[in-house]
Amino acid sequence: MTRNQLHAGLALGSVFLMAGIVTFAPPIPPASAQSQAERICREQGITSRTEGYEYCLSQATRALEWGKPEIAYTMARVTANARDSCLEYGLSPATSGYKSCMERETHARRLLVFTDEPQYDKDIAHQ
Repeated sequence: MTRNQLHAGLALGSVFLMAGIVTFAPPIPPASAQSQAERICREQGITSRTEGYEYCLSQATRALEWGKPEIAYTMARVTANARDSCLEYGLSPATSGYKSCMERETHARRLLVFTDEPQYDKDIAHQ
């Protein structure tokens, strides 16, 4: 057996070994909707220690479970924008006024996001 045949045999054996491992290895489970929502909220600066975290997490998780990741990102941005507005109003975090502001701002901003006028086909009157 020549040196080239030996190397070719080792390479082929390695390929078959890797194929067997990949075939019989358990699949990696996808990340849960909640862990993805936590990441999305963190990307917007909403952490577990900030007001609005539970709102961001619940809305983003629900959107991901519905298969709407774009809505999850939108809800995280809504929460971050509401937080920024409440801080600009001069409210201190961890106060009842700040919490009320967060509730009002997230609710109002969420409504604004989803009030786009519906798009209709030009032939809707003929149906």
